[in-house]
Parts: sequence; structure tokens; C-alpha cells
Amino acid sequence: MPMTLPIFPLNTVLFPGVRMPLRIFEERYLRMLADRTPNDPAFAISLIVSGREAGDTPVFHEVGTTARLVSIDALSAHRVDIVVVGDRRIRISSADWTRGYAVAETGDLPDSPVDRRETAGLAIDAHQAYAAYVRGIARLVEMRFSVPVISLDTAVASYELASRLPLHTWEQQAILENADPRARMHGVQSLLDRELALLFKGGVAGVPLFSPGDRFTLN
Repeated sequence: MPMTLPIFPLNTVLFPGVRMPLRIFEERYLRMLADRTPNDPAFAISLIVSGREAGDTPVFHEVGTTARLVSIDALSAHRVDIVVVGDRRIRISSADWTRGYAVAETGDLPDSPVDRRETAGLAIDAHQAYAAYVRGIARLVEMRFSVPVISLDTAVASYELASRLPLHTWEQQAILENADPRARMHGVQSLLDRELALLFKGGVAGVPLFSPGDRFTLN
């Protein structure tokens, strides 16, 4: 359904279902937050294409994510910590900056339908690969980690895993823009395989890591 929303351009990607902490300090975004706090969603987040987060009117991607407020902590009159959770993918029309922050018409971008029973195996395979990745990290830093259970819903799992991997922002944006959960999960699996290969081949400071070991749980 079309909706007019403030757009918060950032140098990161918010995925549906994923939480993100933010510190708001610019006057225009403090005003946006005050204007939108009673509303759900409060605003949308979009990755910056060019320009800066602060003190600028940056160009941002046409595909972003609506954000629901989870918590607000006013540290001072000019600094507020919030936590948001991504809700829906949206397409953003041209922005109006007359309020100091961007406001735009948006429309939902639903995923293509998939049979969850047929794609659950993709999520299981990706979770197992992620388990190996985290065990490898744990062994390298000699720490013990725990991992949340990844959803068997491929649409959800693809975002959960993408948010936990050390990806470039353009890779995150490509994942967000992919409306096919099956293809999206294949893309995440490919990126996960790449990170595993880099980890186990080079380790830290070029030290090879041939096995992640068995004494660590996932994170």
C-alpha cells in the first residue's frame, strides 16, 4: 500500500526482521523522530549512493526498508539512542527535503511466493555453513560463542545471515533488492562460502586454519 514516509539515509542496509541501534544527534533527525514516534512504521532507511549522512542531502537507493521503533533512550536534549527493527522492503520515489529531512512516497515490494517446505533445506545448509564460520572465528580469537537459531523460512534466514556476515554495503543492497527468496538465499550462501574460504585459507595474519574444531558453539 502506498505510504508517505520520512527517509533516513545511512551508510548501511537495514534488512526486514533485523534490529539496528542508532544514535540520533542531528537536529533535523531529532525533529523527524519527534514527529514520527507515535507512528508505525516510524520511517524508512535507505543506503546512501552519494553524499554524507550528516549535514548533507545525500542521494540514496530507491529500494529501502521500513523501520519500526523498538526502544528510545533520550541521553540529552540533543542526543537520542534508538533501536529499530526492519519491517518491509519498499520502493522509494523522489524525495522532498523541504522539512530538512527527506520525505517520499513509498510502495511495498513483496517477495515472490515460494514453498517453504521446498526451500527449508537451503536455510539448513546455510546455517551449517555459518556454524563452521563462527567456530572458525572462535578458534582464531580463542573465545567461546553462542549462536541464535536461524529461521527455516528461507526469506527470513537470508536476511538474518546477511546481517551477520562482513559484507560490503553494495552486496547487502543487492541482497535487499532481490525479491526471490530462493535466489536470495543462493546469493547469501555464495557469499558465506567465500568468507569461509578466506577464513580457513588465510586465518588471521596469514595463519592457515584447516578445521574450526568442535569445542565452540555458534554466534
